[in-house]
Amino acid sequence: MPNTQKITELLSQKFNSNISIHGSFLKSKFTSILDVNNGTNFITSENHIYSFKDHERNRWLTVVNSFHANGKEYFPNIGDHYTLESGAKYSFTTKDEIIEMAIAYFSKHMSIS
Repeated sequence: MPNTQKITELLSQKFNSNISIHGSFLKSKFTSILDVNNGTNFITSENHIYSFKDHERNRWLTVVNSFHANGKEYFPNIGDHYTLESGAKYSFTTKDEIIEMAIAYFSKHMSIS
């Protein structure tokens, strides 16, 4: 199944009350799904930047040209990992892997009724 269809299907589900969806994937530049109980979230921006953050503040992102952290500029590649001074951990991976993480996590919070 194509990634666009996977995301659309995920965001169209009925979730437990702890899950909040912001934006409309096919209409908004920015869409997110958030577990308000622990901060776990999946974000897509302009359908080319994807990110997943777990409850321990670990974040997986698609590769960007560069980013600034800890007073330096970094040029990440797939598989690179960075730890910020705040303790937050960033890992760079593929869009496919991030989407699968989001589906695996948020599918556990789908409403049964």
